[in-house]
Amino acid sequence: MMMRATHSIRTIATHLSREPSTVSREIARHTVDPIKEYDASLAGYRAHLTRHQPRQRPKPHPGGELLEVVVHLLRKYWSPEQISRTLKRMSPND
Repeated sequence: MMMRATHSIRTIATHLSREPSTVSREIARHTVDPIKEYDASLAGYRAHLTRHQPRQRPKPHPGGELLEVVVHLLRKYWSPEQISRTLKRMSPND
């Protein structure tokens, strides 16, 4: 709401006890239309929607063959590094 009074990002960050880069990223991430002003209530709604979404899907799909291989090797006490190298050797193009 301080943006409506034309405060700078640094002033807002100081007021919120945050780094200016954090405030800048938050504004960029949750501004709906770059031409319009930042709307805090709309940004909060968008943040709530995206909070529970994973950033990317997990590589081994549940029920897939790759997950079964990884689980099998983990149960044999292989390290993640060993499993990763083995999987790369098994299918280098994947």
